[in-house]
Amino acid sequence: MKSTEIKSKFKRRLSWGWKQKSRTQSCPAKPLLTGKIVAITGGNEGIGLATVRGLLQREAEVIMLSRNQQKSEKVIETLEGSVHFVKLDLGDISTIEKTIEDLENVLNGRKIDILINNAGIASRNSHRVSPQGYEFIFAVNVLGHHVLFKKCHEKGLLTSNAQIIAVTGDLYIEANDCTPDYDGSDMQAYARSKVGVMWWAYECHRLFPEYKVNIVHPGVVPFGLNANKESFAIKLMSSLMLSPEGGAQTTLICATQPNIETGAYYHNTLGKVILPEDDVALKADASKAFWHILEEIYDKDLRV
Repeated sequence: MKSTEIKSKFKRRLSWGWKQKSRTQSCPAKPLLTGKIVAITGGNEGIGLATVRGLLQREAEVIMLSRNQQKSEKVIETLEGSVHFVKLDLGDISTIEKTIEDLENVLNGRKIDILINNAGIASRNSHRVSPQGYEFIFAVNVLGHHVLFKKCHEKGLLTSNAQIIAVTGDLYIEANDCTPDYDGSDMQAYARSKVGVMWWAYECHRLFPEYKVNIVHPGVVPFGLNANKESFAIKLMSSLMLSPEGGAQTTLICATQPNIETGAYYHNTLGKVILPEDDVALKADASKAFWHILEEIYDKDLRV
């Protein structure tokens, strides 16, 4: 993919919508992922489901990690290829140990080649906290994925050179922090959680160099994230924004194509983004402190 150095926030905001459909690169059909096991969170709708379909078309074996079992199993019935369902509730980290046990049963001694942290929410309807007391968008979008990764790593469920793909959103540039206790607007909570995803991924890359870590901005898709598909605004946006299939392309590119740089941030219209030095995502001290907060939560609530 091309590389783009962007210093202007205005140009980045423009990239979210301007000619997005024509500027989003499509993933080539090859190379295939034959023999590879891919685990993806939130794969039963929207971009996640489109990503699952793309993985299956490339002959991957897919593990769909989702909260809604009935919905997921109905979706799986419509898919062609090897797909397994494992229940995962990212919003309640006390349940993830059971998820890991179920994953072990599905894997049966095998290991995950690619872990895609795709699931995310943008709306709480009203201020909400997780069962452990953390702001809910943070809990789902960041903390739950951290716990899932750590458990997979500690249990040896990842291959020695596994790829970790963290799906974020370029909207993170509208925030400057991410904390477990934010109490404000949904949109700001969402933007802050995406700062957290960026910090998490860069720290994961630094602390676990054996893994290939990539960050993806999939594009602006008006479906998913609890969107009302019948609303006039969503219908209008759908004429301008990407379909879920379009939004899956950058993740599929990172999962399949050669010469994808580990530790890099890939954007659906900008390619590999070279961030400005003052970008919030590159605040090394803040990202280290953020990882420490996640680890403190992990040790307090989950260490066995």
